[in-house]
Amino acid sequence: MPDREDVAAVVPVVAPAPDVGRPDGPGAGMIERLAATAAATDWASAPAAVRDRVLDLVADTVAVAALGSGRAELRALAAGCTGSGASTVVGSPHRRPVGDAQFLNGSAIAADQLQDGHRPARGHPASHVVPAVLALAEDRDLTGAELLSSVLAGYQVGVRVGRAMGGTPDGVHDIGTWGQVGAAAGVARLLAPGDVDAARRAIELAGSAVLLSDAATVFAGRTGGHAFLGASVQLGASLGAAAVAGLEPLPGALERHFAAVAARDWSAGGPEHGHEVLAGYTKAHPTCAHLHGVNDAVADIVAATGPLTDVDRVEVRTFAHAARFDTVAGSELAARFSVPTSVAVALLTGALDETTLTTATVCSAPVRDLAARVEVRHDPALDAGYPAGRPARVRVVRADGSELTGAADLPRGDGTRAFDRDTSRTKARRLLDHRFPGHADAVLAAVDGLAAGGDARSLGAALRAAVVA
Repeated sequence: MPDREDVAAVVPVVAPAPDVGRPDGPGAGMIERLAATAAATDWASAPAAVRDRVLDLVADTVAVAALGSGRAELRALAAGCTGSGASTVVGSPHRRPVGDAQFLNGSAIAADQLQDGHRPARGHPASHVVPAVLALAEDRDLTGAELLSSVLAGYQVGVRVGRAMGGTPDGVHDIGTWGQVGAAAGVARLLAPGDVDAARRAIELAGSAVLLSDAATVFAGRTGGHAFLGASVQLGASLGAAAVAGLEPLPGALERHFAAVAARDWSAGGPEHGHEVLAGYTKAHPTCAHLHGVNDAVADIVAATGPLTDVDRVEVRTFAHAARFDTVAGSELAARFSVPTSVAVALLTGALDETTLTTATVCSAPVRDLAARVEVRHDPALDAGYPAGRPARVRVVRADGSELTGAADLPRGDGTRAFDRDTSRTKARRLLDHRFPGHADAVLAAVDGLAAGGDARSLGAALRAAVVA
């Protein structure tokens, strides 16, 4: 056995920063507030607008998972999970172990780039929290009110951590960072309501074992990117359950470890922003959120004209983050991260949705030809509009020399432009009917039942019945 000096030479002992790890050290106030929030959150006591938004987020997330579950790669992934359990895998008639359901449902949510998000926090809160607590609530046969309280708690905690991060380091995708912390907090609220210590342990354990996803894999449209969200959901939920069981982190993890590896510009002392669910977004387009300003501008153009088959060229000006997505896509998944291809699909078909963003359309000669004539420019004057919005300016030049223009700043479905109940449910119903024709109303009724005395098992049963039928 090597002596102490030999061990130190191989594994240097790094002294902790002053006060880090102490209950009264840097960031201690933040973790205590987060834990108190998670433990005390009660959906039934929240304002009506908050209650409605949480319910709509559950409906949207379930519908997005349903659409994603039909993809060939995710059907293959689900086929490899054969254990028996009590939790529903969306798109399957079988009930599986809770961890498998969390992983598979999370993976399906990521697949079509329709997952929810929170622009100021730069990530996807409900997409992490809903699959984590839904599978567990079904496994434990818990009430809809407890499930909704846990979604709200995890959303609030995750977003507050996300706001403190100032984004992620170069090359790191937000999936698996603060969303994982939100999933852990939601699970702690579900299993130990009112237990501040359990919530604190969950948040710090999740911050101690953060998943750092490769942004390049996601942005290239590789199928492996789906699993990053599923793995993050499963990991966050597991750490939340471990915290409830009493497993202890070393205090100070958010600043000592999480901030060091996952955050671009950590600021634990930032202001609180009230009910964060009211500042989030759900997507109108099946693309990376950075593209939504561009997609909105094009949608406004085709709403007035219908499909355009006489386009000579297109000029797109946008902020730096969006301008990076300037490559013509070679696949349907890559098209969800391509300004030129998503613009070409929308202009030629008149729509950008699950019926048009397909392999046949994306790889067709007309789309590829037009996409090659879409010029994407970084406009520094638009950089100040992010993250307050996702600004874009689009100019379409037709073959006869006439021009059409569109502009967008804050995308549809985001913040003050959040979808109302009717618009939100229209989207959810459309996605559910695309995957499970004729069964959308039954699934949405089960979602609404969560707020009226129903439970997670009733929602799971409605989802499984749609597959069996």
